[in-house]
Amino acid sequence: MEIKVANETYNALLKRKEISLEIEHRGEGTPQRLDVRKRMASKLGTKIENVFVVDLRPSTGVGKTFCALQVYDEPSIASATVPEHIAIRNLPHEERAKVREAKSAKAAKTAETETKASAKTQTRPRR
Repeated sequence: MEIKVANETYNALLKRKEISLEIEHRGEGTPQRLDVRKRMASKLGTKIENVFVVDLRPSTGVGKTFCALQVYDEPSIASATVPEHIAIRNLPHEERAKVREAKSAKAAKTAETETKASAKTQTRPRR
């Protein structure tokens, strides 16, 4: 896998670098987001917590993938700026599964609470 930087700009307002990449991977599958994050973090000399793969677009039959990457100055800025679904996509598979389980458990608990609340309001006699 060979990574080439196609474009790099610095967004001072959001305190991040926005990088466009071309990844050549002939004879291999589309690279995983985590692999791209690790490679670019080491190449740029920053922590992996500051690097987020926003988009991966493979080209069919060519062995090339176009990638949009965001590299934040600080992890606190990233956690406030990066959408939750993008942050989850950039996690390892094990951690991603844990987050999804926690979300579904929370949603089930919320639905149960709402059901109980609506049942209480329906059983009250009308005046």
